[in-house]
Amino acid sequence: MTHTDKTKRQQTEKERQFTIGEFAKLTGVTGRTLRFYDRKGLLKPSSRNEYGHRFYTDKDLIQLQKIVTFKFMDFSLEDILTFLNRPEPDFAKSLSLQVELLEQKRKQLDHVLHTIERIRCIVEGAGEVDTDLLLLLIGSLQNEQRQKEWMAEHMPSSFVQAVFMELVEPEVKLELERRMTALLVRLHELFRQGKAPQDEEAQQAGQELLALLNEVVGPALEKLNEGELAQMKAMQEPTASWDPILFPQMFDAEKERFLEQVFEQLNSCNVLKGEKPNGNG
Repeated sequence: MTHTDKTKRQQTEKERQFTIGEFAKLTGVTGRTLRFYDRKGLLKPSSRNEYGHRFYTDKDLIQLQKIVTFKFMDFSLEDILTFLNRPEPDFAKSLSLQVELLEQKRKQLDHVLHTIERIRCIVEGAGEVDTDLLLLLIGSLQNEQRQKEWMAEHMPSSFVQAVFMELVEPEVKLELERRMTALLVRLHELFRQGKAPQDEEAQQAGQELLALLNEVVGPALEKLNEGELAQMKAMQEPTASWDPILFPQMFDAEKERFLEQVFEQLNSCNVLKGEKPNGNG
């Protein structure tokens, strides 16, 4: 073997060194991420020069490939650090648990996607829906099942069934939800414009909203017996303990008062006309 061949072999056997920029380019992982991994103890560079510059080797490349694979399987950085320092059998045992966690996450993502798609359909054509109302709608749909369970413990089942329109055809339910949302958006816009609760437009929107609510729950309310009516009345008392997480306030206090005054005005007008209050006349 010539001296030149021996030198080439020694260079080949020697681990390659990369600056952080070269290593980032080689691996597709940003320099910022590599520095973050360094701080977290996931991937320390093999060496530094007198200026503190990081240098990586092929050994570090193997370590990074492990980290990327762990991340692909959705392990947290804390778990990755733990597994990198554990014996192999521990990781093998953890795979079954990780499959269960990923299944749960997939169900959660499916639920999120379904909720967002429902919201997109509901607000279609409703006009400019502000962030607060959108978040309220998303939160309501997110907790829909828990809302049903809570209400079923405190209210007649027939009324709960009506509120969630469980016996209504999906297309009809979607149309009702769209109309209600559009009216809420309209009332919010009138409030933003500084309209008074007695304003004709506010009264019209309020009347339409009450009529829709009556269409949805009116028939169920008419069929309640005395005991069930007393149960419903108890939930309207100020002392009734509604879960604030499951049933958050729709607007801030000022907007809520505006809506209350709109409906109070409607009830007063209906009484003067000899009609039943709450939009039932």
